[in-house]
Amino acid sequence: MRYHLIGEKNDELIIDLRKTKKHSQELCSFDFALIKDNKIDLEQTVYIRQLAGKYYYSEDQVKWKRIAKQFFPTELLHINKRYQLHRGFKPSGAMGSSSGELKTQMPGKVVKILVEKGAQIKMGQTVVILEAMKMENEINADCDGVIKEIYVKEGDAIESGVMMLEISKED
Repeated sequence: MRYHLIGEKNDELIIDLRKTKKHSQELCSFDFALIKDNKIDLEQTVYIRQLAGKYYYSEDQVKWKRIAKQFFPTELLHINKRYQLHRGFKPSGAMGSSSGELKTQMPGKVVKILVEKGAQIKMGQTVVILEAMKMENEINADCDGVIKEIYVKEGDAIESGVMMLEISKED
């Protein structure tokens, strides 16, 4: 599953979570890749352990560091940075498209459109399911509003940067 982490200064991290494994009640591991400029920049396994109600991470299962309290599923804290966490695709208006324009970030196939023209929606509501890289990704609205126009239909194969739908933003 792809995650977009967008920082307070519009810096962005793209992470592909490839595999999770539960080793025991207290220990699990995550295989992931960090994506930069549409290329794999780093592949790594991280181990997460729970001890006495607190969480720790390690890259080698020898040295462990405590993890700051997290605010899943919307925020991720890393050292001294706070990121907005978006599962699947980054929402419209995030770094490059104007708010209310829901554009694709990579090529894919429209699997399901969950809204109709004129529908009231809430920020974070899933509006489209898009299949990309053999995975179904939820595409969420970044604002409250009304669906102004839908430009794609189920089954469409679309390229990166295509506007799928437009939201009339409520202030």
